[in-house]
Amino acid sequence: MQYFGTIETKYEEVFLTESYMYFNEEDEEITPKQLKEKIKTAKDRKKNIIGTVFLYNPVVTPMGYDSNKYLLEQDFEDFDKLIELKAETYITVFKQAMRANCKGKIVEIKNLFNLIEQNIDASTLLIKFNEDLEKYNSAQNTEFDRDIMYFDAPNFIPNGKFVFFCWGDKIKEKEFPYINEYAKTVYEKAMQLGKKVVYVYKKEKTQDGAIEFLQFSNPMQNHKYKNSISSAIKKAFEEFPPTCMPYE
Repeated sequence: MQYFGTIETKYEEVFLTESYMYFNEEDEEITPKQLKEKIKTAKDRKKNIIGTVFLYNPVVTPMGYDSNKYLLEQDFEDFDKLIELKAETYITVFKQAMRANCKGKIVEIKNLFNLIEQNIDASTLLIKFNEDLEKYNSAQNTEFDRDIMYFDAPNFIPNGKFVFFCWGDKIKEKEFPYINEYAKTVYEKAMQLGKKVVYVYKKEKTQDGAIEFLQFSNPMQNHKYKNSISSAIKKAFEEFPPTCMPYE
């Protein structure tokens, strides 16, 4: 599997504005240019993109760069270009889970927030995001660039047969109502469009509870249950399209 994406920067922040996993055929390796050809038109995307994975935010590094250093402190110059990224952290879970059923196909990755940041769930950042999203649908200026940072939730048209929600368990309606509303819009739009909506959830919280609180577990955001969540994701993709799966 190869991982590709476009990184942009603004106001000393770094964002991932698009990304794709490509599940190679045997002994195959493609270039970013070849990946672009596979997603060039709406017809190409319909043919080649098999599904969409929805995450909370990206933590990615371009090939050839240090994952433990801030990208702006390295000699990276390929902003605004589709490039190959390292397939590490949460991507490895999807790589292992999907490779049997996605060979020769693309899975698109979407994020609620495009900011590349390890600790995005710190309260100080979430307060900023929540305040921004309150302004998002008005003429007011947002602190983060609305086109680079945020996802156009009302106009979400997912590619492929399924949408796998994996943005974690930390969306809290009472604390951050506008983040909750933003996420709920994305989820409901996928349902309205008739896509196969899939996720893993803690068994004791029930599937209805997962939907009510928009808690769709991610192994990298829940270290206590990391192995159980990873196993549930793999099990979800044992058939295709994938199915919702509990973990304990």
